[in-house]
Amino acid sequence: MKLRKWMDRALCGMMVLLWGMLPAFAAAARIEERSLELGESRIAYPCVAGLEDAELEKKVNEQIQADGEIVRYLTRMSELISGGSLRVSWTGGLYGEDGIFSCGILAEGAVETARETSRWTCCNLDLADGRVIELADLFRDGPESLGRLGELLEREIAPEMSPMLLNCQLAPAPETFRLDETGVTLLYPWDRLCTLGDRAGDVHLAWCELGDLLNGAPDGIPARLGAARALTLDEAGAGLIRETAALGRLPGIPASIGQAMKELTDQYHLLTDPDVYEGGRMFALEGGCFRKVYLLTDDLTEDWDQSRVQGIRMDRGNVYGLCVGTTEREAWLAALGEPDDTVSIDAEKAELNRTVPGSCDYYTCGAYQLRLTADERQVLSGIILTE
Repeated sequence: MKLRKWMDRALCGMMVLLWGMLPAFAAAARIEERSLELGESRIAYPCVAGLEDAELEKKVNEQIQADGEIVRYLTRMSELISGGSLRVSWTGGLYGEDGIFSCGILAEGAVETARETSRWTCCNLDLADGRVIELADLFRDGPESLGRLGELLEREIAPEMSPMLLNCQLAPAPETFRLDETGVTLLYPWDRLCTLGDRAGDVHLAWCELGDLLNGAPDGIPARLGAARALTLDEAGAGLIRETAALGRLPGIPASIGQAMKELTDQYHLLTDPDVYEGGRMFALEGGCFRKVYLLTDDLTEDWDQSRVQGIRMDRGNVYGLCVGTTEREAWLAALGEPDDTVSIDAEKAELNRTVPGSCDYYTCGAYQLRLTADERQVLSGIILTE
């Protein structure tokens, strides 16, 4: 009984401490992480700081804690002090010039019982007024479009999923999701979508995959997140493509050239065994952000403990107007200019590189090389960034 009272007092003290750490508002909105460790457990979640309106900032952070069920997890963590662990992490940020906050919060471990499991919560807010953003807000016909979204998930995404998954019910779309500049990530309950690594699954849908389902209003949520920029290839987009590639990254992919491969496989887990292509290996990882995205490494040793990312390959998605599956070669030549080099890809070379026949244009971006592959129709089939 005394131990229980001590844990209750400690929990209250921790929560007071966490709130006491929230900074006064500053000139510009920013995200700050709050975290707490107790025994083998750790809880981390975001808060928003720097809003000009202090009352709005308080409202926003209260909403983040409520939607993320942070108090529930703090209570659960105190219950596990004598055994078991809970790990709570988050992914998200601030998006759009006029302020949209979005995050997904993943709880793993002894979330509800001693059995290891995982669970998503989320928070999506308009920082103009603190309004909660609903999934239907993304779509042209609001709630009516959710049925069409479910059809898209069943028709286009479900066939891509591994037949080895224990749970794989993609439709209807879940209410839990997060947003970023590249699209929307649907966050599923464990009993509807479970990864091979036994985590609650997620599915990322790029703006270009959602097509005419999107709310195209100039003041709509997709527009404010930058969907038009993601879908329109012009001079400004070409500049952003070059700038991002020069950093060794591609939008929406949590990996960069030079990063340790083992660090990424430990965090995201392998989806399949690495595939060999001409001159290296292709790694497919779990997680919605890695759907049809591959990390490229050397093929020098059987293991990859010492390997690092030498390239990032996107066979799906949008990068500042480059939309895999729809952008025509003429469009990127007009925006990016003539490539440094172009090579033809015949059937044999396509097989060696796990791609399709066509051509590949090479652009130098700082210390890196951007490769845009076109199929035989002269349509973008893949985006590759390498050393």
